[in-house]
Amino acid sequence: MKTFAKITTLALCACLSMGALAGCGGEAEEVVVWGGAEDQTLLNEIVREFKEQNPDVKETIKVVVQDAWDAQSVVAKDPEKAADVILIPHDQVGIMAQAGLLSEIRDGTAATFATDIKTNNDAATVQQATYDGKLYGFPLTMDTYIEYYTTDIFNDEKQNLDAFLGSVDQMLAADMPNIPGSKEKATAFGFRIEDGFYLNMGFFAVGCTLYGEDGTDIDACNWNNENGLKFMQYAAKNFRQSGKKFKSDDAKNLATAVLNNRLGACISGGWEMQDTFKGATNIKYRTLPSITIDGEEKPLISFSNSKQYVVNNMSSHKPTALRLAAFITSEQSQLRYAEERGYYPSNKNAQQNAAVKDDPFFKVLRQQLDMSVAVPIIPEISRYWEAAKALGSSIYNGSLAGDDASLQAALDAFISDLHSTL
Repeated sequence: MKTFAKITTLALCACLSMGALAGCGGEAEEVVVWGGAEDQTLLNEIVREFKEQNPDVKETIKVVVQDAWDAQSVVAKDPEKAADVILIPHDQVGIMAQAGLLSEIRDGTAATFATDIKTNNDAATVQQATYDGKLYGFPLTMDTYIEYYTTDIFNDEKQNLDAFLGSVDQMLAADMPNIPGSKEKATAFGFRIEDGFYLNMGFFAVGCTLYGEDGTDIDACNWNNENGLKFMQYAAKNFRQSGKKFKSDDAKNLATAVLNNRLGACISGGWEMQDTFKGATNIKYRTLPSITIDGEEKPLISFSNSKQYVVNNMSSHKPTALRLAAFITSEQSQLRYAEERGYYPSNKNAQQNAAVKDDPFFKVLRQQLDMSVAVPIIPEISRYWEAAKALGSSIYNGSLAGDDASLQAALDAFISDLHSTL
């Protein structure tokens, strides 16, 4: 009995001495970080380097696949089971912060997390990481969308190619060749009109705003004014599926269609450059084209966003989670994301690195970022996406009649949906 008691006491002491680092079963404490499926290789390498450079961190770190766009809804269902370190688009910061799901980022006694974020990152991304005066995100990337085209269809044989590609009207009026191996003609131009991330372009082009000039006024959306109606008239005429010259599909499908010469040009996110067009010699890109309203060229204006790593407010490992998030979003890590994944960095020093500053693709992306409007961060933005999807779908599928009364009614219904209960 004495021997058994002695063994039990020693075992208990061993367990207690491990503290938070391990349980009695010998299972180490774990910090979980989420990242997209396409970024797993790079993210695992960065996590391995973090462990090597921070030997005092005793927790194991596990990288798990989770799409950033769905992260907010997954965390909301069960915050305690969600990852400690979470990748999200910036427009989810306000929703998650208001719900108490995010840990506020502050300076500590041994770290200057908040100061470093504000000092080192593009001001736009710092603003996008901030809700109600508090900082919640570690910025990682900046992104918007641009125009891609295939030189197999739209090439230098056309007179004044740049002006041609800079005009939606000229592209839609072009005599298109047949799809390779088919008697069907290629489509001229496309973007995902049913997605609010792209539908905004035309409304912004004619001077409309979403939630006011700075995106913070929940009662200020004027898409149903006279200018908004003018864009709806243009869209109803030019962006219908039945017209055969315009194609709406998800960004990746559109990019693939351009690559395969089924589509002359499309508007797609910067992320497609790496994932779809890598190594392609027939793909070029430029800033967004214009549409003609009342005889005047109106440049389409993109939405922009940033991706941010945030820390789960329910995490039991916040000190390590904060350090890990800071490491993943550091200047050197962002340069790796730029070089290996084609993501434009938010870090100001990384932006000035020759690998980014002198890259032709990043130059175009930067130009468009400077002409873009950030997706609003307020929680009410969650009302917008479904309302925009319904409006865009009605334009494309032809269910919306083209007369002014019907178009105005659709815009009024859209505004009403924006003011529905959150």
